[in-house]
Amino acid sequence: MKTKTKFISFVLVLGTFSALHFPAFAQKSELMLLLDRIIKQQDSYPEYDSLKASVITTTTKMDKNWKPKKVTVVKKILKVVNKEEIEEVLQVLETEKGVTKDITEKYIKEAKKQREKDKKKEKERKRKVKKEEDGGSYELSKDEIFPFGEEKILNFHFVKLEDSYIDGLPVYVLESRAKIKNEKLWEGKYYIDKNSFDILKVEIKPSKNPKYIKEFNIDMSFQVIPEGYFVLRKSRVRINGGIFIKHVRMIVEEERSDYEIIAPKETEI
Repeated sequence: MKTKTKFISFVLVLGTFSALHFPAFAQKSELMLLLDRIIKQQDSYPEYDSLKASVITTTTKMDKNWKPKKVTVVKKILKVVNKEEIEEVLQVLETEKGVTKDITEKYIKEAKKQREKDKKKEKERKRKVKKEEDGGSYELSKDEIFPFGEEKILNFHFVKLEDSYIDGLPVYVLESRAKIKNEKLWEGKYYIDKNSFDILKVEIKPSKNPKYIKEFNIDMSFQVIPEGYFVLRKSRVRINGGIFIKHVRMIVEEERSDYEIIAPKETEI
């Protein structure tokens, strides 16, 4: 018992000595401990195959002075069934030059055509071995948004910034910087709940912009719903890019609410 007590005392003294005489070492240790807690918390969330949520998406197309040209607001129910997304569009309103009109039917028809095109593109993409150099899709997965996986973490340098608050909650603020700049590696700031170690908010951008893209910034807010699932609450995308007459200046904002987890049916024996 005395030996164990002496060992613990030695460790505490060594830690205090390191913190006093090697502050950089202490800061690095604190950062590694924080990253470890974040990884463990991310791994602790249960996976879901099916859910539904109410979604409001606002797309604002801008002119060259970043003044709104056209605003489209889509209200829908998003369903994920066996990890496949299904959208039930409720209403689509479009405002241009001060005039607002309901374009729900037109939107649904165009969305159906786009889904068919996307399916064809996906089949073609799967046939290609070398797709990344062809442009590809920039839909973000959880692994791309968060650089905290045990392997992914090696691609980044991390810096702990000054603590802050999100919706009144005290948070740690981390900044990630890609060691090698790559359009598939996203870097930025991450706001971590001090008590639960949940990621509450991210502000990210590609470490290297894709071809013809001048600006591509994404802000996302997250929450853990009562069932324990980690889900998206809000997102905001600002994109500026393109060539000649196909230049795109756009802000897309989305809010999700009323989450409902659809439990998978138990297999009968």
